[in-house]
Amino acid sequence: MPNCPSNESNPVYEAYKKMFQYLYAMDYKIITDSRFVNENTFFFSPCLDKHVNKTREEYHDKKSKKINLCLIATRITPPFTVEFPADTFPKILPAFPFVLKNQYEQGGVEKFFIKNENQLQILKKFYKEINLYDREKRIEKLKKEYYYYPDLEFDENGKSNHVISVNLINYQKEFHENMVLQEYIKTPTKYNTSLRVLTSSSGDILAASLKYADDTSKTEEDYYGFFDRYLSNQASPYFLGSGSIISNTVAGGSSILLGRNDYSELEQEILIAHGINPNHATVPTKVRKASLAIAMQCAHEIGAICGLDFIYNEEQKSWKYLEEHEGPMLYSYAEKYHLPYSYEAEDFYTTHQLLDMEIRLHALVLTMQKKQSLVSNLGKKK
Repeated sequence: MPNCPSNESNPVYEAYKKMFQYLYAMDYKIITDSRFVNENTFFFSPCLDKHVNKTREEYHDKKSKKINLCLIATRITPPFTVEFPADTFPKILPAFPFVLKNQYEQGGVEKFFIKNENQLQILKKFYKEINLYDREKRIEKLKKEYYYYPDLEFDENGKSNHVISVNLINYQKEFHENMVLQEYIKTPTKYNTSLRVLTSSSGDILAASLKYADDTSKTEEDYYGFFDRYLSNQASPYFLGSGSIISNTVAGGSSILLGRNDYSELEQEILIAHGINPNHATVPTKVRKASLAIAMQCAHEIGAICGLDFIYNEEQKSWKYLEEHEGPMLYSYAEKYHLPYSYEAEDFYTTHQLLDMEIRLHALVLTMQKKQSLVSNLGKKK
């Protein structure tokens, strides 16, 4: 449940409370300890229990292995991907152009297009120097804020001779834990495109849409991630100057919901270029099989729902798996069911959390319906 003080009114907290009270009244057993898990357990959210995984890395390793097995079984491959070792820049790299991305971020945050040797050298320089440079910038900022301490100094751990400390970031650790270098996939049409499939552990695709966006450089001056604030900032000595490769709705892209009855001329053109029939726009067979396999086989690690991203390789005329999000944005679902959902709305955070809960309940309902149907069919056979 959301961490909310009991003396404050919070619509999300109240909705969760009401939901759990209802489920309890319906004789569901609600557990928070994985030692009580059995074959009938429905995972409302990812199982991060300390009895299952002692570290974050152990959790991600288990999830990655399961996803890879599902991809192998359904013959969908990811782009060639290189992970960062613990203490060095990778020696084997994808061919130019390639992508540097934070594999745990969504919404287009921390994705960079590396097109040439010059940008690669800037990235290597950033990797080598950024810990010291970032430390100096943070200290410089604090000294300006606390100008009334003219003798303010910081040690190597970020502690000062006053009650002030600087939050030091180990960028090499961030590279190792979060960032990967990945083969760039050229998609059809002039747009950046990707297919988002919202799937449930009940074995259902709840919604799917083909995202597309213009290939334009990022112009915003809001920098969201540790890497974004330097690699995307023109005032930074590590500015890459790479164009946009994102197609996300939240980042300004457009969405073509699959399953609609009518599409514009442009939408039809984009769908056809991706091998999708506008007169019967459904999730491609291989993508569908991979999505359902991952959602069902990884229910323990992912929870009730997940957003799975795929990309169409124009040269090979085939789909490739990009990434998984256990806490996905919900534009496709909202569009399909005509629900209010706008990133620009003041109450978006609350709206998102409430809709997220609703969709997980949707997955639970579908799961129970299938279990009841199975029990009924077994009874008829007897």
